[in-house]
Amino acid sequence: MKKVLFFLAFLLVTLNLPAQVNGDTLTVDGKKILRIWGSHYDRGYAHGYLMGDQIREIAIDYFIATFILNNPVTYNFCRNYFADHFTIENRYLNEVEGIIDGMTAAGTNMYITALDKDIESVDILIANSIVDLSILNFINSSEELGCSSLSAWGESTENDDDLNGNLVLTRNMDWSLHPVLLENHLLIVNIPTEENEISWVSFTFPGLIGALSGINSIGTAAFMNVGNIHSYSNVNDLHPIFLSVRNGLEHYDYNFDGAQNELDVIASVSGVNHLSGSIIHVINDPEAAIIETNNLLGSVTRYSSDNSVIPDFNLVATNHFRTLYAPVYCYRYNNFADSLNYSIQQSIERNWNITTGAGGVNQNLHTIQFIPSLNLIKWSTAGYGHPAYTLQPTEFNLEELLTINSAVENFIIDEPVKVTTFPNPFIGGTQFSFSLIESVKADLNIYNIKGQKIRTLVCGETIKKDSSIYWDGRDEKGNLVVSGIYFYYFRSKEITESGRMVVLK
Repeated sequence: MKKVLFFLAFLLVTLNLPAQVNGDTLTVDGKKILRIWGSHYDRGYAHGYLMGDQIREIAIDYFIATFILNNPVTYNFCRNYFADHFTIENRYLNEVEGIIDGMTAAGTNMYITALDKDIESVDILIANSIVDLSILNFINSSEELGCSSLSAWGESTENDDDLNGNLVLTRNMDWSLHPVLLENHLLIVNIPTEENEISWVSFTFPGLIGALSGINSIGTAAFMNVGNIHSYSNVNDLHPIFLSVRNGLEHYDYNFDGAQNELDVIASVSGVNHLSGSIIHVINDPEAAIIETNNLLGSVTRYSSDNSVIPDFNLVATNHFRTLYAPVYCYRYNNFADSLNYSIQQSIERNWNITTGAGGVNQNLHTIQFIPSLNLIKWSTAGYGHPAYTLQPTEFNLEELLTINSAVENFIIDEPVKVTTFPNPFIGGTQFSFSLIESVKADLNIYNIKGQKIRTLVCGETIKKDSSIYWDGRDEKGNLVVSGIYFYYFRSKEITESGRMVVLK
């Protein structure tokens, strides 16, 4: 099978934003990618600045409407419980403060009508703890939260020419098919500058900073499933499971054993107290393990040697404990067992097909496959009426995802400004003025805050050295744009320049 390991052709929109916005957005096959770099605050600021409207939409239309039921009393119970029982590291407090600051700077409407308040940093943290909080009786927990995954290696993959005995994992992330989630699939590329942290990617949604499905630059990957038993007795110093998994992926050596691998995620999950039950499938080729954890019994780790109905050199995770508690019936786990007992031999394609065939359900939001030895990621996202596993995945190269494109630096210049806009901010329209040494052939495009091109003002035409061009505040279809932040991007053979504009109503 021919390997397609390079980054597919993509639309890159990197604008000369204010210096504090350490981020850019890409769109690949319709899938949004947010790349952020710097300190936790820097990354949070860029996250909020570039995805503010989407964060607001998910917070209001999904988390508050679905779990809180737009009820201020329920919200206050939830907020107070979180403040009294959860402990959050300073780095994450800084990150969510950055998100709020970035959203505010971008002009995002922060007001929540149902709660009669603005979005605050604690609301971002509560959203990142919703799996934990959803087991409490004052939270609506009717959402169908599923997930399943299969990892295979060694004897299971040794006869495949592409795998050659190396590890492959496919994961179904099953959640609500809420319209706001279907519209906001997001791959976040985190590139930290902290000395003890490493780069990692997260398959997620705007505003979620924890790790539901994550892979780091070393090749350690972790995929979290909801467990089936949530008994609890100790509600002190609770930690959100998403942030616990992130700790193990993002810290270079969480357990201080001199290496970064699956043991760091095991340590980061096992070493803290969680409110809900979870099952985390973690890999670092050639090792794979499944962490089973809940509040009452703590954590255990399951390996392929613990399998009873699944053959060795394979691990399967669904939503049912198998070691922390005695196994109960799970039709998906039995489907996996039937396929693997028929034949353990797996190619990249068969591993995908077994996982989607045995575990595919209607509320499947993401299907992800990772082959560490090839740096290959496949990601499929659900659409309206189409579970993710039924759709063609997009292929990514992990190493390329984690590299800040050199074009970012090329777009930022220290030369005197050659393009100015006046008025800015403006109502109705604005004038572009050019201070050029000589006439040039150039492009001049307008982008919205999402990185989408909305208007081409000049395309390969000659711009005279002291000329001006008027933008009437309309998009390509002739519609007036909504109020907010927009960017112009001017490019000729010798000059690249961009800037921000604010449209008022």
